[in-house]
Amino acid sequence: MKFLSWRHVFKLDPNKPLTDEALRALIHSGTDAFLIGGTDGVDAENTFAIYARVRDAGIPVALEISHPSQVIHGFDHYFVPTVLNAGTPEWIIGHQARAFERYGHFFDPRHVTAQGYLVLNADAKVAEVTESKCELSLEEAVAYAETGHHLFHLPSLYIEYSGRLGDLDVVKEIRLALPKAHLFYGGGIDGEDSARLMGAHADTIVVGNIIYEDLAGALATVRALR
Repeated sequence: MKFLSWRHVFKLDPNKPLTDEALRALIHSGTDAFLIGGTDGVDAENTFAIYARVRDAGIPVALEISHPSQVIHGFDHYFVPTVLNAGTPEWIIGHQARAFERYGHFFDPRHVTAQGYLVLNADAKVAEVTESKCELSLEEAVAYAETGHHLFHLPSLYIEYSGRLGDLDVVKEIRLALPKAHLFYGGGIDGEDSARLMGAHADTIVVGNIIYEDLAGALATVRALR
């Protein structure tokens, strides 16, 4: 699984505008991969539109399958999220089963990875959509992560604080509890300091919102991990 070597990923939202100049800067930044995905207004048309702009950039391009209708053939890798602390079974196995029902025939299992999400920012749109139980104690958060890794044998775990920088103690404790798990971290990374802070405990950091708010800050996150 090639994603195991990724230290830095830019997450591109199909529903947000991105100039050609900004995209060129991201392509030449030194990031390890692009992850395409989002919560609001994401469909096959805008997913393909952003994919078409980066597919020949010489950088791996992965799709976060947040809805079955979003699936496009041709990505280097596909992540199928299962939200471990979702308040509805639809986001634990429902949408995922429908994705395989519709597209399983063209999935190469070598390029499809189940990814256990732990959504921990109650104000984030993804928390609202998935009805996630975000008000977890430190012990509960670690227990959800351990369940995903040890019981469900998920090959990767994503600590998601979308929209704000997360609780460092939570990230540290999950890392200590699961030293062999591949941890993604996303949320509030807006420059070198926050990238180093979370990059010290997560295997892969995901940088998203800051791309559309402060491009220079986004580019600095790559330098922080090099």
